[in-house]
Amino acid sequence: MKKISILAFALCCMGQVFAQNASDVLRYSYLQPSGSARYVGAGGAFGALGAEFGSISQNPAGLAMFRSNELTLTPSLLFSKTDAGIGGNPTYSDDKSKFGFDNIGLVFNTTPGESSSWKSFNFGIGYNRQADFSRSIYYEGDAAGTIMNGFFNEYNSGGADPFGSELAYNANAIYDDGNGNLTYDFAGNENAVVHRSQIVNTYGRMNEMAIAFAGNYDEKLMVGATVGVPFVNYRIEGEYIETDPAEGVEYFDQLTYTEYLRSNGVGINLKLGVIYKVTQALRVGAAFHTPTALSLTDQYSNTFAYDYTDGSGSNFGETLESPDGTFDYKLRTPWRASASAALVVKKIGFLSADVEWVDYAANRYNFTADVASSSNKEYERQVNNDITRSYRQTMNARLGAEVVLDEFRLRGGFNLLGKPEEGATDFNTAITAGAGVRGKSFFLDFGWRRGKGIGSIRPYDGAPEAETSVVTNDFLLTLGFKF
Repeated sequence: MKKISILAFALCCMGQVFAQNASDVLRYSYLQPSGSARYVGAGGAFGALGAEFGSISQNPAGLAMFRSNELTLTPSLLFSKTDAGIGGNPTYSDDKSKFGFDNIGLVFNTTPGESSSWKSFNFGIGYNRQADFSRSIYYEGDAAGTIMNGFFNEYNSGGADPFGSELAYNANAIYDDGNGNLTYDFAGNENAVVHRSQIVNTYGRMNEMAIAFAGNYDEKLMVGATVGVPFVNYRIEGEYIETDPAEGVEYFDQLTYTEYLRSNGVGINLKLGVIYKVTQALRVGAAFHTPTALSLTDQYSNTFAYDYTDGSGSNFGETLESPDGTFDYKLRTPWRASASAALVVKKIGFLSADVEWVDYAANRYNFTADVASSSNKEYERQVNNDITRSYRQTMNARLGAEVVLDEFRLRGGFNLLGKPEEGATDFNTAITAGAGVRGKSFFLDFGWRRGKGIGSIRPYDGAPEAETSVVTNDFLLTLGFKF
């Protein structure tokens, strides 16, 4: 099962780490939920408000606030820009854009009758985006060390890996020294300064299908439940190159190592929520999310090429390909709990705030759910222990506001997202804005969210890290119909 860790990328953008091993869990648990344009434009702070389909994946009690049947459709454009640099070398920028749908929702409203204390029972079904993985990163520069150190140590210790060290051996990057001993060009010069470059492209999203039911009791208490079914589609393609233009390493000229991973899966969770109207203007809410149980399948492959110059001249190695690998495993993400409050003034607007607690150290892998294996179990323990040591509990805060101007609406919001790494003291941030027009049977909303975060990327364990800074801009347009 060793190839659960084929990618040594430790790539952190907007707090999300794209890697296998312990850091892989953040891809599916460090979320920045989306939904309708109104939901995003007001900072996603709808925990005590409801009547927005995006809130069904946050506090399902908000479904009880709908007064009519409703259909929403939200296309979106995502733009991301990532700056990356290593050591004192120049920083490089890379841009990426993507079109998609952040929300499709359908709500059915029912009223039991005037004699009942239950004023409505509502049902909702649709999906909301939970995470987007689209990024493009490039950097290059000089730094000490080489990926060959790890390949050689692994192969020399008898742990030949068909996705790494075995490829290096077959490419003559690891060879016999003539005395029956294995060696490589960096032997005795393990910390040689080489020029390196890396490009990483990631693709995909995690969208959650939401099936929700909620009731409104006497216009005071709203209760609701959502069954969430997240669908994962993730792909990463990386190319790492080392060269020796200064000829500081005898024989070595260049190596190229590529890695490919595609992850697909599906999960399930349950969300429970309440909203209570303290007064007509003041509302408070609370929600609890069970862990998401994900079943995932990874498909992966690698290539390796090695160029060198010896007494016979220059040797340009062919590109060697690994076998195609597949691995099935499971992941359980943490519990979440949130509290919220909102002040609503009819015909003027609202102010709202949500606070969410999540313990990222509670993420857990299961590598032996489908096939019993003592080596897999031992590796599972190691990775889960790494998760416990590496991550912590943290808080997320969302603030939002809306101003009513007859049929028009203006919105704004701010997000503070606590970083999950142990010892981190700062936050990733996002600002939001939006506008809309509301009619009796049709509404049109526009939303924008700008996020900022910092992180790092390294191509193999022990490699010098390249620092990264990412800015994302989400633009959403919601078409809504009431019927």
